Amino acid sequence: MIESRIKDDAVYQPLTKINPAIGTETLAFFSRLGSIGVGNFGDVWKGELRTKQGVASVALRQITENSPDLLHLVTHLRNLPNHPNIVRCFGCCPDYRTMVNEFVSGGTLLTFLQFNNQTSKSPYANIKPLRPRFNETELLMFAWQVAKGMDFLESNKIVHGNLCAHNILMKEDPRMCKISDYGMTSIMSPAGNKPTRWMSPEGMQNKDWSLEGDVWSYGILLWEIVTLGARPYPQMTMEMVEQQVTMGYKMPRPSHCGQELYSIMTSCWEMEPAKRCSYDGIQQKLELTMELYHEYLSLQNLDEELYDDVADVTA
Repeated sequence: MIESRIKDDAVYQPLTKINPAIGTETLAFFSRLGSIGVGNFGDVWKGELRTKQGVASVALRQITENSPDLLHLVTHLRNLPNHPNIVRCFGCCPDYRTMVNEFVSGGTLLTFLQFNNQTSKSPYANIKPLRPRFNETELLMFAWQVAKGMDFLESNKIVHGNLCAHNILMKEDPRMCKISDYGMTSIMSPAGNKPTRWMSPEGMQNKDWSLEGDVWSYGILLWEIVTLGARPYPQMTMEMVEQQVTMGYKMPRPSHCGQELYSIMTSCWEMEPAKRCSYDGIQQKLELTMELYHEYLSLQNLDEELYDDVADVTA
């Protein structure tokens, strides 16, 4: 595979704002990156986009259902200003029914959290890990970056509709969260509109997405970050989740999570959509928490919950 030797912005130059369509002759598919489920969205591939300026690595997302709105959607997404916490859309290839997006090499936030959760464990039961999984500032910075990106999308009237740690990609060097799969609700059919563990109560009832529903989902994502990639509503089936959430149930505060951070989650989980916290307010609260840095997220306490506090064998 030919490696790109051009700056990322160069791939924008031959793609005019008038025509976001990309010809098949300019694209090459390489390794399959994975699937995001059945229905409207198919597999994601790593590929190349060839332009007059050179060759750039891209992510190619296949759209399996026939949607007349795809070209219109991509035109709108391509014209968005660049944002550091948003995966950029370069265009689409109508012949392949494929969206062409920025390639982000670090995997998803969910796998990042879960992998570091596992690999930081000590192989011996009586010895604690040599390093903490994360420090508080790093986790809060992830949450702040996602809130910043969602604030940008909301200001452009773009509903995400499926905000979760699995749809946050990790940019490496420097490490940064970038929101993917935003704005796709317009090409999702009613058959694919199913309640999920990240959906707001009104979304579960009305089978619809909204900007306020994204705020609810952000609160669930924040819970994922705090728990290092745990599954929301553990030990509950989807039917139980839908029933309980629509009746006002909220996940309790994780024992290692401070009240200040949990209050941000619950401010996202107001039953009345209009009363939910704004992304600007979320950013301010997270900034204050990081600034004060009183270990609101005590990962030391989390380690104590997961490992027996055994005396040093060398003592």
